[in-house]
Amino acid sequence: MIQNTQTNKHSLGALTGASKCDHYYELHFATGEIAHFYVLADGIFRLLIDPEQNFSENQVANIQLSQFDNTAFTNSQVRATNDSLIIHTGNYQIIFGQNPAVLSIFDESLHHNRMRQSQPLEFSKNETREFLAENQNEFFYGGGLQNGYFSHKGHKIAIKHDQITGKGGVIMPVPFFWSNAGYGELRNTTAAGSYDFGKTQRGVTILAHQDAVFDTFYLLGTTPKEILQRYFTLTGKPMLLPKYALGLGHIGNFCTTLWQPSHAQERNASKIGNNYYTRTKDENAASGKASLNGEENYQFSARALIDRYHAMHFPISWFVPNYGEQPENEQALSFFNEYAQTQGVHPGFWHQGEVDLPEKTDFTYTAADEAAQDTAKLQSESQKERPLVLADSGTAGMQKNAALIFGDIGGNWDNITNQVAGLLGANLSGQPLVGAAVDGLQGGGNAQINVRDFEWKSFTALLFNFDDQGNFSKNPFAYNKKITEINLAYLKLRQHLASYIYTLNERTKSGELIMRPLFSEFPDERANYTAQFGNEFMLGPNLLIAPITNGREDKNGDSRKDNLYLPGKKTLWIDLFTGKKYAGGKVYNNLTFPLWHLPVFVRGGSIFDWNKRDFLLYPQEQSEAISYDDDGTIAASNSYTTKICSKVEQEKLVVTIAPTEGNLTKKFVEQPTSLTIMCDSYPDAVTIKINDQVVPVEEYGSLAAFNHAHEGIFYNTNYGLDEFKKYHKNTQTALQIKLAARDITATEIEITVRNFNYGKNVLVHEITSGVLPSPKLPAVDSSKISAHSFELAWPHESAVQIEINNLLYVGITGKSFTFHELAPNTRYIIRMRYAIRNKVSEWSDLFGVITKHAAKDYAIENIEVTSNCDSKENHPLSYLTDLKLASEWQTSQSVSPEQPLELTFSFEKVEKLSRMVFVPRNIDHNGDPLIVSIAVSTDGENYTTYADHLQWKADTKNKVVGLRDVRAKKVHLTIYQSSGPIVAAREIIFFRAKR
Repeated sequence: MIQNTQTNKHSLGALTGASKCDHYYELHFATGEIAHFYVLADGIFRLLIDPEQNFSENQVANIQLSQFDNTAFTNSQVRATNDSLIIHTGNYQIIFGQNPAVLSIFDESLHHNRMRQSQPLEFSKNETREFLAENQNEFFYGGGLQNGYFSHKGHKIAIKHDQITGKGGVIMPVPFFWSNAGYGELRNTTAAGSYDFGKTQRGVTILAHQDAVFDTFYLLGTTPKEILQRYFTLTGKPMLLPKYALGLGHIGNFCTTLWQPSHAQERNASKIGNNYYTRTKDENAASGKASLNGEENYQFSARALIDRYHAMHFPISWFVPNYGEQPENEQALSFFNEYAQTQGVHPGFWHQGEVDLPEKTDFTYTAADEAAQDTAKLQSESQKERPLVLADSGTAGMQKNAALIFGDIGGNWDNITNQVAGLLGANLSGQPLVGAAVDGLQGGGNAQINVRDFEWKSFTALLFNFDDQGNFSKNPFAYNKKITEINLAYLKLRQHLASYIYTLNERTKSGELIMRPLFSEFPDERANYTAQFGNEFMLGPNLLIAPITNGREDKNGDSRKDNLYLPGKKTLWIDLFTGKKYAGGKVYNNLTFPLWHLPVFVRGGSIFDWNKRDFLLYPQEQSEAISYDDDGTIAASNSYTTKICSKVEQEKLVVTIAPTEGNLTKKFVEQPTSLTIMCDSYPDAVTIKINDQVVPVEEYGSLAAFNHAHEGIFYNTNYGLDEFKKYHKNTQTALQIKLAARDITATEIEITVRNFNYGKNVLVHEITSGVLPSPKLPAVDSSKISAHSFELAWPHESAVQIEINNLLYVGITGKSFTFHELAPNTRYIIRMRYAIRNKVSEWSDLFGVITKHAAKDYAIENIEVTSNCDSKENHPLSYLTDLKLASEWQTSQSVSPEQPLELTFSFEKVEKLSRMVFVPRNIDHNGDPLIVSIAVSTDGENYTTYADHLQWKADTKNKVVGLRDVRAKKVHLTIYQSSGPIVAAREIIFFRAKR
């Protein structure tokens, strides 16, 4: 036995014996442990080692074990060799090494290991650790909603819920991860943990949980979809949202919010009626109080806000009026619910703990552990309606009972990048039903960020505003007319996509994702597995969204976009709004997007059900889509699907719409069919067959005549999205076909279009021309190399293409270009060529650039901090040195020169320092230190004053104290005065000197 006597840790000893029992294999080890190994199903195995040998098989309620019979175990076979025990089941060999006692799973169909422990399990009194070998091209996902991250290679993540909603916050901890090597693990525990994917020890994944029992499920699958299917087998399939949940939602507090008069010039003023007001917590300053039905002042009531939504032409779909408050007058809440329902709005109810739901409550917003109970209550109230529960946190298995929603501090560009990654991470962790509040809960005040946030979140599973938590209103008409109209246009676009998103929701049950990282659709490109293009995502298989993530603008005030990657070298991409076509497999630069224009690209071959059999096609090669629908009730039998196929071959397009399958209510059987087929030129002939019989359909010369006809064909040279025609003239060309109502369960439609052309001039090979000279090596200014960027320069004004680490960057003109969003301390291999239209020169020679280390690489970790003041419960002292800028520490009392705040920072060893950085809170500056002193100690006992009574301002700037050549084991910070009744900070960071 290998044992550390100081920490009481020991490694699992040699395998000494094994036997096959009734429904598990029992394994014995030299260190006294006994393990149970279960073969539950094909690709689902369980290893349970309990030092107390209690072997509780139902340790966590979220795991559904009753569904498994003994078949897979009975059919498994076991044999022993000189150095291992091998259990054979299906295509897998589970190999337990004898000494060292390490586990590996070998896939016979692939002839290599799916996973392999690099050393034996490690046990201590209250922790277990597993060590897994990593491959060079192996990437890791899961762990829940780790805001700001979805690809974890080289990172360490916490499996523990915290109060942080920004970058690094763990909003939904899930003890489940998976690897693109084809396996995943689900730890059967509720204990906190950490997963280190090669950060501490390169090439080794270290999985730790504060649980003396080691209980894990190994999930094997060739694709992410197969692994997630097995995860859902254990924890439950994602629920299907009611259709109204896909509409715009609003969450607010109409129980205690107070309003005071203001004026239009005030940044956070809201126009209510003909006057302006701001929220206040001062009852003496307040002139009005919110209420549900106008019991106080009608204009500040929840009813009045529904009225304002409708007056502004925003179809509000669901509404929570009591966030954070338990109304004392339940009858008032029932009255509000009744009013909301008469207005076509579904009322929800926020609560904590077990309570009776008010009458006419359609859904609830609560904690994840209340979700199952609320689902049962809602279902008992309505035997038909599909229940909806929203939760602000959760863990493994929540997807079967609740959707996850959260909000951050608004008015921050970084939140967009962080939340894209966070939502992707939630999807990859088995929770596809997830959304983030538009412009956050608090903060805000930046109209550009607000509208850009609304735009990209229109392409997520849930779209909602979270109001009354800060100074700025979050509703979609809180800003000027321009912003309001853009938000409304995107909401109408989302209504067109409702059928597409609803179908994606239904497909999640089989392991598919709603929001998808690029590798989900383009698995052969290594960059897609990393965070390099992690601020882009796919909505299903057909739409790529690249949110605007910073405030860079051109001279016209349009957003500048570099580093926009469109994957797939043989894939055609089409700008959804303008129809402009792009070739895949390239990184586009120097693009501009006006405020109304979100970068959204349609994948060639896409097929959408735009609205009740109104099909929109972007034909390329061969593709198909299956559209799902149902009657919105609980009964799964009341659902139906329609399959649409498209094939382009030698300038002939064939579109087939199969008969609808499933159960339709009688009133939905007879339906008309419409098609919009994007094309580049007028086709020679269109043939329409209904059940193999050619049907003559008249072609019309005007859109007005076509719209009035029951059936017809129209070649539209002014097609576009009508919601956006005020911003961009409709200039796309499309073939539109309209067919009269028929029995869609008994009708097959086949449409043949000859002389069809769409996008073939875009996917052309570039020609190497001898006329263009081969470029010399570009110049690299070492002074302009940073951790995340570098600049290349060349002698003459030219259009160039630059290849970096096998990715082709295009759209680059001039004499220089700066590459942003790069990884720190990374070698980039580069070459360049000149380009004129589709002609290119020979490549230059290869050369390299290495980006610098990021500042955080020099930040000291694991600092212990003590204080003479208590901290607020949700803002603990540990947040002060956790290196997460989204966390915030707050004292629970004030400070004064007579009773100053004393903070002591202890390092693990004596450090040679370079600087200390104080990062102030970002909501306001009510709690910033104003007068501070700093002392340092090399032995941890004797201190020397380094800076005495420094005076700081309460503002947004970081406060930097130079500590060059200072050596210290501890640093003592004294704060004599602050700008408010408390002291608060996002972070205090100590940097060690560069070597």
